[in-house]
Amino acid sequence: MKMKLIILLVAILPSTLLAKIGHAPANFKSPEGYAIFVDFKKADYDLTYDPGSKTVTAKSTITFENTEEGMPVIDMVENPIKFFVDGTEVSTKVINSIDQDTWFRIILKSIKPGVHTFVVTSVIDQGVNFITTGVSSSFWFNDLGDRNFLEAYLPANFEYDQVKMTFNIDFQTMDKQKFYTNGNVTDLGSNRFTVEFPETYTSSSLYYHTTPIGRYPENKFTYTTLDGRDIPGVVYAKDSYTNLEDAKKKIISSIQVLESKYGPWLHQKIIVFIAGNGGMEYCGATMTDLSSLNHELTHSYFARGGFMPANGNAGWIDEAVTTWSDSGSGTRPDLKGIAANMAGNSQYRRYTEYRAYTQGASFMSYLNYKFQSNGGLTAFLNDMIKNDAFKPMTTEEFAAKMSTYYSEDLTSLFKDHVYTNKTNPGQSNDSKPGHMKMSIPEMNQYL
Repeated sequence: MKMKLIILLVAILPSTLLAKIGHAPANFKSPEGYAIFVDFKKADYDLTYDPGSKTVTAKSTITFENTEEGMPVIDMVENPIKFFVDGTEVSTKVINSIDQDTWFRIILKSIKPGVHTFVVTSVIDQGVNFITTGVSSSFWFNDLGDRNFLEAYLPANFEYDQVKMTFNIDFQTMDKQKFYTNGNVTDLGSNRFTVEFPETYTSSSLYYHTTPIGRYPENKFTYTTLDGRDIPGVVYAKDSYTNLEDAKKKIISSIQVLESKYGPWLHQKIIVFIAGNGGMEYCGATMTDLSSLNHELTHSYFARGGFMPANGNAGWIDEAVTTWSDSGSGTRPDLKGIAANMAGNSQYRRYTEYRAYTQGASFMSYLNYKFQSNGGLTAFLNDMIKNDAFKPMTTEEFAAKMSTYYSEDLTSLFKDHVYTNKTNPGQSNDSKPGHMKMSIPEMNQYL
């Protein structure tokens, strides 16, 4: 049965998706040379906040491995000041993917297979607000636009890659800074800190916000998870009139319901920033308005935890599941009108298709109806979280796991309803998400 599923999935999908090591997209020939995707092994980012010049300088040291010779693909939106590979200064260039779907940065030097290190000096221009009492700085993300994860601020890899990341931070003369982050913070003294993130994190996982002490009203609490862990929680807000006690109660109530559905909270913290008009998810954290709170917390099981998309063609799954779950986990007895290309776009795509919120959620409602005698969709989701938490996954793998779980080949079902309409793969105007998402510049208003 398992071999049959693999053969069928290969038949409906581009062979390059399944022919590469891990989840990386296909290497390709470009006018600059042979572009190769690599495996980040370790990433250390030294961030210096200079209140005198009001600048943030980053020195990024990345250890990576490549199995083919070629020009490594990495990504960073900001142009580097200096870029060294194994001690030799090199140039980089932003190029298009071979299918023109996206763009990213490549190192303009052919690198032999092996383990290497690059060191990059750059300036972080966005997400920074120097004020009289210190600096408010954050790395906000957005999954509905291209190049809007960690690469918007620092050199990073695609979502397929999990890597241990450490921020070494020097605030110089600013001595009253604090952190809201899903990393572990160590105070080194003299206004210097380290923030360490788990090795399971990808470029879309981390939540990082540093502010002057007292800039935002906050409410700290301790939450006891379903499996008995006491974990720290905090809710903070841009506006002093936000009722943080009510917000805390809503957070706890939401997580309790989620635990009853999907098992113990998967993270070591709970962080909620009440700001803006909409929401964005991170591992165990969110920036959100209260109306989107439950949706964003659900993402700590789907997108940033129990299910993690390995690429843009898998991002529809977490939005579809989260919207379905958030709206009542309903059932739908038919698939009439559900046919959208949510998973068959470019293998280099990094953002989520809008129709995940509508047609994707309806597809999940149908699956819940179809398998209601087997516990519905929730039974499968619980099994997936139990066995595959914090493992980046493709749509192909998701479909295969579901087929195995329910002992039914779902290849044709996925092919007909989430890989269709390939002549119009863009975001349709009538398929807006059920809740708003802010752009990164809009989020920066709340620093």
